[in-house]
Amino acid sequence: MVTVTTGTQIDEARDAPARPFEPDDRWVPVDRRWFGLDRATIAPALVVLAVASVMALILPAIDRAVPYEDTVAAGDVLEVNGDVTFSPATGWGITSGVRAGDRPVSGDYPDTATVVDGDVVFTVHTGEFDGDAEALLAQIADTTDALHGAQGFHVTGSPETIVTDTGDRGVIAGFSGTHSDGVIAAFVLDGRGVEVVATGPAEVSGDTTVTIARMITSIGHRTGEGS
Repeated sequence: MVTVTTGTQIDEARDAPARPFEPDDRWVPVDRRWFGLDRATIAPALVVLAVASVMALILPAIDRAVPYEDTVAAGDVLEVNGDVTFSPATGWGITSGVRAGDRPVSGDYPDTATVVDGDVVFTVHTGEFDGDAEALLAQIADTTDALHGAQGFHVTGSPETIVTDTGDRGVIAGFSGTHSDGVIAAFVLDGRGVEVVATGPAEVSGDTTVTIARMITSIGHRTGEGS
């Protein structure tokens, strides 16, 4: 059956008020964008890129030339700013970071902690972030591709959910660079973004992969002094 539209119906449709634009929750106003990216979340992603670049190119060379001055003992826990902790693998070298309980004289733990094992580097960095873990990882991926795609730094594959030992949910994705591969994980704990970057040679042992996964899932949020 053919439906015939009358002139009156056309006039009514034309005169009807336009429906207001209703953006979804992820829409960012034009005045807050920079090259299509949300300017408010570019800074955390740039920190990850800088850390990843240093980890991929500089730290492995330094690590091969200089013996560890501080190695992880069984039961050690490192803490970064925002009451975020993780358990590094025993025997890995601590190149930056502070053990939980050894609060610096300044009163604040550093934003970054790094442990290394040969050419494999594992870094946890925290910073204020207004969003969820998916948004943090997406911003890291978008900014990486926009700023460093030509140099081979980019997030690969679809993000997957990862859950810590304490039940905090985050996301993780593969990371690929010209000289190394790895993973990037993102969590948001009590309004603070937690960015985890692990890099190493393209081929690493299964034991190393398991060790990295254990360090990621050991990430937790200390809820108060003495807890």
